[in-house]
Amino acid sequence: MKKFLQAFALSLTLLTASVSFAQTSGQAPAQTAAQGNERPVTPVEPGQPRKDWSFRDAGLIPVQSNGRIKPLDTFAREIVLFETGSRSFEGWDPVDLIFSWITAPREWENHPFIQISRLDVKRQLGLDEKRNKFSPKEIYADSFLAQYAEGLGRPNGATQSVPIAVTSKPDPRDQELRRLVERIGMYRGLISGDGWPVIPTQAPAPWLNLNSSEFLGKFIRSQYAVMLTAHLTKNKEVFDQSVLTTRAAVESEIPAFENATSRMLRYEVIYNRVNPFLIAWICYLIAALLWGAVRVVQSQRGSAVRKFAGSLTAFALFMHIAGITFRCLIAGRPPVTNMYESIIWVSLGVMIFATILYLMHRQAVLFAVSCTLATLGLVAAAAAPAMMDPGIHPLVPVLRSNYWLTIHVLTITLGYAAFALTLGIGNVTLFQFFKRDRDTLAASAKIHGLNQLTYRAMQFGVVLLAAGTILGGIWADYSWGRFWGWDPKEVWALIALLGYLVVLHARFTGWMRQFGFAACTVVAFVLVVMAWYGVNFVLGVGLHSYGFASGGYGWVLSFVLGQMAYVLAAAYAHFRIPSPTVAVPQ
Repeated sequence: MKKFLQAFALSLTLLTASVSFAQTSGQAPAQTAAQGNERPVTPVEPGQPRKDWSFRDAGLIPVQSNGRIKPLDTFAREIVLFETGSRSFEGWDPVDLIFSWITAPREWENHPFIQISRLDVKRQLGLDEKRNKFSPKEIYADSFLAQYAEGLGRPNGATQSVPIAVTSKPDPRDQELRRLVERIGMYRGLISGDGWPVIPTQAPAPWLNLNSSEFLGKFIRSQYAVMLTAHLTKNKEVFDQSVLTTRAAVESEIPAFENATSRMLRYEVIYNRVNPFLIAWICYLIAALLWGAVRVVQSQRGSAVRKFAGSLTAFALFMHIAGITFRCLIAGRPPVTNMYESIIWVSLGVMIFATILYLMHRQAVLFAVSCTLATLGLVAAAAAPAMMDPGIHPLVPVLRSNYWLTIHVLTITLGYAAFALTLGIGNVTLFQFFKRDRDTLAASAKIHGLNQLTYRAMQFGVVLLAAGTILGGIWADYSWGRFWGWDPKEVWALIALLGYLVVLHARFTGWMRQFGFAACTVVAFVLVVMAWYGVNFVLGVGLHSYGFASGGYGWVLSFVLGQMAYVLAAAYAHFRIPSPTVAVPQ
């Protein structure tokens, strides 16, 4: 952060000089490489994607960032996501894009690519409120940001090494301004060479940057110069050869670099480029439609549709598991340390519980619902990368006990998955009350069958949430020295557990009948939303500060209000139409 602030302040104070330096920084590598290459180099117009180039090998070059060694492909994707707010930008390969930034910075000074989403920040900087991306030159035009960055750079005391409770929620506007300062600082660091940690050193020292003046890494710097020059001049042959030379040079300098490390880098590039979760949700979506069609087509065709839907569901599940497995291998830990990872894990949990119940009851509605929920979960995770960081990062100290992380977090989030499945089936059940005037006895029997599925799924959820909450107390005692402290995360987990216990008990004792149970199933999920999302994104206070973030309030509020309106509409339909007297076993 300090490095970003320094780079940002310098770029604002010496704007003319920095732009001049940026122009020469893209030419210096070209001059260096031209001296060692007899082939004449003809400069070309920069700023266009190299559509016919492959950057797979370049993406395998190791770099050090955010506390771990990662492939250049991941490094580039994280930067592009942070700067632009999306995983892709105008058809550029991420590696191609950051190479273009360093070799042709003058053009990018006037090109809008830096993300600013909040209207109040745009107004503060005098920017067009209808746009979300702006050029560095547009952002520099107002002096407010320079003053703000200078204030952030002032010392504010030593940081705490022991976890403390966060007692106030960060201001969203201030958070956006901080991110903007970091984006400008990161971009300036990239075009100056100060943001390229590419020269290995002995651990635990951080790697040296591309513009470092130390003798260590001189050969690597020269190879990067050749590679960047070839990129600038669109010399594909020289670029491909220099990529292999640069990668070999970097790997030879990494202490204890083994085949296992190289294999992990390859796995990470495969994970990045295959994008298994994208394939999974597309297949889930098609499978959900097919499962929904199973009951409305003729019996013979229905059997064929069921088989195809089952095969597509199995393939989607395979890709889903493959994506999570890749993340586990790359990170060396369970994939549930932030909201992005918990959503993809909960989506998988929904499919697991649906599969178990399908094997018991053979009801196509289970996969129709679960595939729909898995699609929504994976799409939500992919659609908001700025809110839910998809990056793979080292754990904060309080999470570094893999044993307790596995036992507590995996267990409690599997409970959320079971409750999500009850939400989906509950919505389908409530829909039946709109149709009861057509065949009341058949509809009542169908509702009873759906409620039975919901009841079984809810039992899974209650057991797992109870176990996860208790084990969370053990983890808290291990990490923070107390079993229970009425932290907001703990309180809302307990509230959710008690809420579902009430629903289960009312269903078991007969206090709730068919409609009441289905309606309460949907309403109770609001407690899960609060425990899972609300504490971290809305309240933002307590000891679980490592999970705090912001964003998505409108979407979540719309979901909650939509579900409440749906329950009220179903209630109106239920009480408007007389119910038949049917004996329903409990």
